Amino acid sequence: MLQMDLRREPFKTKDNNRPMCRAADIKNKPSQSGERICTVERAASPRVNPTERQGTEVAHALGIGAAAPAGPSLLSTWGEELAQAMLEMDMLTEQEYAMDFFTYMMRKQSAHVFRPVDIPKSVTAEMRNVLVDWLIQVHEYLALEEETLYLAVYLLNFYLSERRIHTSKLQLLASTCLFIACKIEESLIPEPAELCFMMGDAYGKKELLKMERKVLYRLRFDLSYTQPVHFLRLLSLTGKCPEKISFLAMYFMELTLREADGMMIEPALLACAALRLAQVVVTLSCGLQMSPAVPRLYSYSDAELLGSLQLMARSALRSDANSTWQKFSRPQRLEVSAEPALSAKNLRRCIGSLSLQRQAACPVTD
Repeated sequence: MLQMDLRREPFKTKDNNRPMCRAADIKNKPSQSGERICTVERAASPRVNPTERQGTEVAHALGIGAAAPAGPSLLSTWGEELAQAMLEMDMLTEQEYAMDFFTYMMRKQSAHVFRPVDIPKSVTAEMRNVLVDWLIQVHEYLALEEETLYLAVYLLNFYLSERRIHTSKLQLLASTCLFIACKIEESLIPEPAELCFMMGDAYGKKELLKMERKVLYRLRFDLSYTQPVHFLRLLSLTGKCPEKISFLAMYFMELTLREADGMMIEPALLACAALRLAQVVVTLSCGLQMSPAVPRLYSYSDAELLGSLQLMARSALRSDANSTWQKFSRPQRLEVSAEPALSAKNLRRCIGSLSLQRQAACPVTD
């Protein structure tokens, strides 16, 4: 069990009435298969029947339905903006290679997308949600970079797609993936003893290092990953998006780490969908003025974009009690997760409208 209360106040739900479910409790309750897992209560989303006017309004705000460019990525158009964005990201010496970096990222990202067959059946949605929730708590507690979290979850997904692991070892695996990610992304690496402390000393340093060798061997020491965070930052900077929109998009994107379906979304598509959804929910709720469009550095079909938008909206609707909501409700991130724009009514309206638009984009044929 997490023992953070000695160093910081434990995470709680939005109303602070009950503590959050922790990944260390995975083995506290037997499942139907005999394994011990922690269950997570989820409120069922009520049926939503949006009016035709509402559906049109949401679709217009999303920019869906218009003809999307069918050609390759618009690199020449946004070359200067990319270089300027890299300058703002403190990448001065790499400015002249901006186009080469971006082209490489676009080509490489498809290698980091999982197929439906890669999703492990032994890890249920509840188990995955609890595990990633705990990982986010540890990540924030250690004040690690955003890239470290995304790489850790990717390594976790990769290992689970390659090899089965007993439920009792899931927390150890998650800690090991975070430890490896820190070695890639961080300048200061947490001590193994500190990670063992986060696991309530359920595992020792020797077990952590042994699992590290297993993970590295299974991954064939290939730790490369095209970060969706990088795409989102480039899109935000080139589109001159307000800081609140950028944080809200980051919030939507982090929610997909909990979803198995999020493993099958390309990083660039994930970033585009998160930024687009952040714009539409704020626009529909309070009419905030912002850039009229997200720079289209890459083209996706309406069906691909709609599926990602719908997944994020559904995740946001279930996020009131998790660590991601708590993380983005803090002043450092402008409290975007507590925005009125993310009310259940507004999100359900978006989900219903997106469902209608997806049906229109993918009609059923005989």
